[in-house]
Amino acid sequence: MSALTKLTVDVPLAIGKPLDYVLSANDHAEVGGAVEVTVGTKAYSALVRHSLLIQGEEAKKLKVVKRVLCSSLPDELIALAEFVARYYQVTPGVAFGLITPSDAPPQPSPVAWRTTLLGVRATALLGARQQRSKALREQLQQTLTVADRAGLSPNQRRTLTEWIAKGWVEPMFDRPQEAFTFPTFPKFTAAQESAVLRLREAQSGFGVSLLHGVTGSGKTEVYLDAIANAISAGKQALLLVPEINLTPQLIERIEKSLPNVASVVLHSKLAPGERNRAWHQAHQGRAQLVIGTRLAVFAPLPALGLIVIDEEHDASYKQNESPRYHARDVAIVRAQRLNIPVILASATPSLESWRQARAGRYRLLRLAERATAAPLPRMRYVPAKGRHVKLGLSDALADAIEMRIARGEQSLVLVNRRGFAPSLYCPHCAWSAPCKRCDAKLTLHQSIRSLRCHHCGFQAPVPNKCLACGHPELVGSGVGTQKLEQALVERFPGARIARADTDALSGKYAWQQLYERILAREIDVVVGTQMLAKGHDFPALTLVGVVDSDRAIFSSDFRSQEDLFALLTQVAGRAGRHSTEPGEVIVQTEFPDHPTYQAILRHDFDGFADESLRARETFGLPPVTRMALIRAEAKDSQVVADFFVHAHATLRKALAVEDGEVFAPQPAPLARKADFTRWTMQAIAPKTAALAKALSLLREDIESRKCKLRWTIDVDPYDFG
Repeated sequence: MSALTKLTVDVPLAIGKPLDYVLSANDHAEVGGAVEVTVGTKAYSALVRHSLLIQGEEAKKLKVVKRVLCSSLPDELIALAEFVARYYQVTPGVAFGLITPSDAPPQPSPVAWRTTLLGVRATALLGARQQRSKALREQLQQTLTVADRAGLSPNQRRTLTEWIAKGWVEPMFDRPQEAFTFPTFPKFTAAQESAVLRLREAQSGFGVSLLHGVTGSGKTEVYLDAIANAISAGKQALLLVPEINLTPQLIERIEKSLPNVASVVLHSKLAPGERNRAWHQAHQGRAQLVIGTRLAVFAPLPALGLIVIDEEHDASYKQNESPRYHARDVAIVRAQRLNIPVILASATPSLESWRQARAGRYRLLRLAERATAAPLPRMRYVPAKGRHVKLGLSDALADAIEMRIARGEQSLVLVNRRGFAPSLYCPHCAWSAPCKRCDAKLTLHQSIRSLRCHHCGFQAPVPNKCLACGHPELVGSGVGTQKLEQALVERFPGARIARADTDALSGKYAWQQLYERILAREIDVVVGTQMLAKGHDFPALTLVGVVDSDRAIFSSDFRSQEDLFALLTQVAGRAGRHSTEPGEVIVQTEFPDHPTYQAILRHDFDGFADESLRARETFGLPPVTRMALIRAEAKDSQVVADFFVHAHATLRKALAVEDGEVFAPQPAPLARKADFTRWTMQAIAPKTAALAKALSLLREDIESRKCKLRWTIDVDPYDFG
């Protein structure tokens, strides 16, 4: 029996060791490539680490590789995954799962059809009465595109199929890429021109540029110029965006600015086939530009020459499931290893990036004014409670909306809570509907008469009386998107009102359809969550209202006020972007004199950020220090307690006093979720290396004890819940 190839692979499971499989005699797999294997009965995409010729007897003991998925990945990408495994404390297999494809390359689809030489001769003999066939022949004289084919009549489609079968017409699978011609951008402002020139000077070699510009200042045009420069040099570019909902509008702008650039989109909401096709186009070097959310930072780009991160401050770049990487930080590491530039763009940079820029480690580029004649919006604060507030909507905000409706302009109302109300409340005994599985209140969804837990998914019908005292009067406490929508409908019965939250926009194309309706001015008022705050450009929108933002002022999360400043600045930037009159922003608050609100009122990001960094320095919080959060949960609370007694002692021993501090374990802010008891433990250190070494020792100790509970180590945590 001839020798076969044994493959040693890493599967995306937390098993901590590679597995061996045998390759079919007719298959060929490269080290560094991906194959599909089974563990138990489930199939996984695995990275090939080693290969070895073995004899038949040894091969009989091994499972057979199901199929080969791709050739070898770039060495730098494999090294990047190894870095992710070390820094974010996961097994190599879990990290390699970020870089492997889900499937083999798809069969190519025709991009056009053309007449063969045989077809030219045959169709020249068409009779006078065959007018439809003649029309098809005329279309095929150039090439028949997919769009052209969709416009054919049913008879013409049947004729086309017959001609293909006869060999008169042949499909074209790959249209030659047009030669890249540098685009002509609209005339830059002086600030844009300065930023463009400085980025062109920095296009060779590693360096991080922080493009800090007010909303509407033209940051997109500046980094598109940098992307065009990279592509014109024969390189690929990677553009990361924080939200899937931003991609349709951004793609439209890119296609107008870079019309002959081959681009693909990568994000988690794509259909598996679409995502797989885009992945392989990137891997094969056919995609000059990849646009995607955080997972796209691991796109296999063999000629990567530039990384751009739009809205770099956004918390959605941090993954909240294992492996808990931060795409911005991973992108910077990737760029450094490839010796290529990175551009971070934001109106409200993260304090991590701002600190680096202030220290001179990042190049700071400023766009202090809007690129159009539109001035920055006016902002005012109005009371959030009292007799002038009904269903969460103040008279002042309602009057301003009424004025915009009368003028044919649009308004946006932001409330960062979906549902009708955060809880169902009895005003007589103070009972509120609890989740049976979590330490949380159920959210009232009025439109479907349901109570839902937004943490575990538990649902219950709305009771017709208080379950504690029996009183029939129950009210929704607090404000959600549904309650505001109801308030607006009652106040403006003739207005066209739409709601934008994950409940209302559940379909694949729901956001795109709403976006198009807003652009077409078919909507007067849109009410929704923070998905409305980022990056969108609605020319007729001149008013923004913000409801229930005060929660951030007293949050226990040390980043909450930084997030509040970013959110309000971003959503305010939607107002009046195309008007010579300033847009207006009305914030309902009980604390208008709070320093954060006052800094927002002055559009004073520099002052706010510098003061916030001084406070972080005083209290030893990130980004001045590094932080890790250890989480554990189990249905048996004693198992959790025992885990943390040992974990606390182990980490304190591993992290010397001079290298950092380990805080006592405590219940998580949501101490019970889906019937699991949840605790957390924090550790901080001034240096990355000391904390990473201590966490690695802790992880090895936990894995060796085979603890019977769920546990995670979150490095640089954003979610403390």
